[in-house]
Amino acid sequence: MSNSIQKSVFVLSDATGETALRVVRAALAQFNETPVKIEIRPGVLREDQVEEIIQEAKSSSGMIVYTLVVPSLRSFLVQRARENGVECVDLLGPLLLRFTDWLGQKPLSRPGLKRELEEDYFRRIMAVEFALEHDDGKRIDELDKADIVLVGVSRATKTPLSIYLGYRGWLVGNVPIILGIDPPDVLFQIPQWKIVALTVNPERLALIRSERVRKFQVRGDYIDLEEIKQELLFARQIFFKAGWPIIDMSYKSVEEAAQEILDLLQSRKPK
Repeated sequence: MSNSIQKSVFVLSDATGETALRVVRAALAQFNETPVKIEIRPGVLREDQVEEIIQEAKSSSGMIVYTLVVPSLRSFLVQRARENGVECVDLLGPLLLRFTDWLGQKPLSRPGLKRELEEDYFRRIMAVEFALEHDDGKRIDELDKADIVLVGVSRATKTPLSIYLGYRGWLVGNVPIILGIDPPDVLFQIPQWKIVALTVNPERLALIRSERVRKFQVRGDYIDLEEIKQELLFARQIFFKAGWPIIDMSYKSVEEAAQEILDLLQSRKPK
């Protein structure tokens, strides 16, 4: 039988607390029958702040989960929590101790380092969202905001590459090349060094598209080999005329292609 009394978890951090909050939510997802209120307390850098939170937790029979990088503040929290009968769990300390032993170095104890990690995490999330919002020619008027623009025919691995590069922190948009239709003007108005073209050999592309046809109802000529050859020829003529570098995705992994793209950008970007 579940306990109907709502319990409280105090998430205490010397930075934003978002990392600890995600861990707590992930753990609580395994106990969905018990109502739990999460109280986040970010920016905790002083003992008086710690003391205040301990008293809050004590008065509500709550539990404290914390990420503090300064050892003296962690020790103060543990001691005062024990004296007040408050349960507390350290999410960061044990990992820092293990790294200290393993690397043979003392941690810097700089709260800002953790904040940098959190900022990096959110930057990656934002980049993945950008990839999804600018996939397959969507919001094309915003392509100037992209770090990388991928072009290619349907099923040339534009979307998986965009999302993977987004996960690595790059803002990526992609635009389809459609047989008989001129590419949008914006592709020729943005810096050309940002653009990378993707291609696939006809037989491989037909095989990839056949799998899509099996799952979704699409037009009949979508997997016709002669039609595919015409698409690829049309796209390649555009690529050559524009001077965009071409990556063959026929038998290349997303990871390999992503690194090749980043290397291309490094060499093409104006100094």
